[in-house]
Amino acid sequence: MPLYILMCPMYKTMTSGKVDKFLVRQGDKVKKGSPVAEITSEGYFTLVSEYDGRVKEFYVGEGEYIEVNTPIMELEELPEED
Repeated sequence: MPLYILMCPMYKTMTSGKVDKFLVRQGDKVKKGSPVAEITSEGYFTLVSEYDGRVKEFYVGEGEYIEVNTPIMELEELPEED
C-alpha cells in the first residue's frame, strides 16, 4: 500500500509553503520522524516523515509552492523483518 508524505501545516493558519530542498532521494530508506524536506512559509521548517518506508516518487520539485495537505512524495512500505 502506498504511503504519502503531505505538506503538513507548520502553524495554525498556514495554507501553503515552498519546498526549498529535499533531504532524501529516490530509493532512500526513511524512518518515522526523520527529516525529508526543508519548507519555507513565514519561517523555515523541517518536514519529517510520518512513516517508515523507501522513497518511491516525488510529486513536486524543489522551489515549488504547494498547498497544505498536498502529497509531496510517495513511500513504499518496507518488507517486515523477522
